[in-house]
Amino acid sequence: MTRRPAAALVLAGAVLGAVLAPGAALADGPGYGGTADSLTVEWQAQKARPELAVYAVGFKGGSPVRLRVGSGTEESIAADTAGALKMLVAQAGGRLAPGTSVVAVGKTPAGALRTLVGSVPPPAAGTGLSDMAPWTAAVALAGAAVAATVTRSKPGRHRPGKHRATAVA
Repeated sequence: MTRRPAAALVLAGAVLGAVLAPGAALADGPGYGGTADSLTVEWQAQKARPELAVYAVGFKGGSPVRLRVGSGTEESIAADTAGALKMLVAQAGGRLAPGTSVVAVGKTPAGALRTLVGSVPPPAAGTGLSDMAPWTAAVALAGAAVAATVTRSKPGRHRPGKHRATAVA
């Protein structure tokens, strides 16, 4: 292997390592200093009527977690064996307003009280850039296929080019 390709491989490896290394710091779990104590609130739009999904981690496995959305009634849900919570919130009395508070209170694996606070996000306003990416790729491939077909030479036509002289020894 010559020096130039080896240097390019080392540079590519260094860039790849720099990009992927921060992912190790985001490991979930108690004591890792990552995103273990988070509460995520998002809209699930798979059905005709969107539902509010609440995800929380960092609770003691199997322990009860109290969840309250806005001024609604407090519900008690058991965390799964890993200490995570997943719940779809019914929209009693209409649509939940963006910014409505979401509070989850329960015990940590060590027995301390854990309070996670979040808010209801605004509903999606329409299609975003990520929804357009597959269509953009399809249009680019179709355009490349059309361009290749149009610029292809006609069969039977001779196209002169440069030929290397071969040395006969």
